[in-house]
Amino acid sequence: MNGKWLVLMGLLAWTWGVRAADEPAVEKIEAKLLALHRDDAMRWEIFVDEALTKKAEFVSEPVFRWTNASRGNGQTGAMFVWTFEGRPVAMGGVFSNPEGGRRIIMHELHALGPVRIFARLKDSDHEWFPGAAVPLYPLPDAPPLEPEATPRQRENQTRELARKFTAHTIDDQGSRWQLRLLSRPLYHYRATEGESVEGTIFAFISDAGTDPEIILMLEAVNDKGKKSWRYRAVRFSISSLFVQYKGKEIWRSLREDPTGPFGDPNHTYNLRRDRLIDELPKSDSR
Repeated sequence: MNGKWLVLMGLLAWTWGVRAADEPAVEKIEAKLLALHRDDAMRWEIFVDEALTKKAEFVSEPVFRWTNASRGNGQTGAMFVWTFEGRPVAMGGVFSNPEGGRRIIMHELHALGPVRIFARLKDSDHEWFPGAAVPLYPLPDAPPLEPEATPRQRENQTRELARKFTAHTIDDQGSRWQLRLLSRPLYHYRATEGESVEGTIFAFISDAGTDPEIILMLEAVNDKGKKSWRYRAVRFSISSLFVQYKGKEIWRSLREDPTGPFGDPNHTYNLRRDRLIDELPKSDSR
């Protein structure tokens, strides 16, 4: 073995050693960030009645964790769902990034269900009361629902249906970004009350990072024997958003819509800059 190979092998061994030594520190900071984001998400109390007596359940396991190195000196976040009677009524995340030697905490949520929600943030006077529910719409030219389909068959059918959707964004500079559908759904649910509902939540992301830009919901509904597919797209971005189904535009939400912020007069989308905290240490002995 010549000297060059010895040097190369030595460099590789050193690199692998550095990576191995860094892994515990990386895992530790990731665990701290997840705990931070989960604790902040848990501050939200979400109800499905104006009297604030019917509380949605917070699902503590994140449905998605993401990073975006191109924004805010490196953003990282986690997304969660709130459910009522088995059906998601809100979805949101907490993300953070370094800012001026500290860390900025941001909250981003969207109402999901066909019932209006009423939300308040613990330890603050902040409330979020969207002006309306978020209905799902019949999906045109959708394949028929098979009444005897197994859960696995229904899952496969839903994934195949989701692949017929495409999406893109246009940012504030006028640049167009094609989005791609994550192959793995974020969340699957079955309603426990009311009409028979089974649904799946998907996400579209850009190549700039893994944070979702658009959330796509697909539901298989059996309402008094009438079986149908429903869909809904919701924003998790400050850009203008566009969704197509089988190549034809089916939904859009414009950044500069005169009817309201991001074309959302009912404020079903909530983006909040919450607070600055001391930056988390990159490593410690704890």
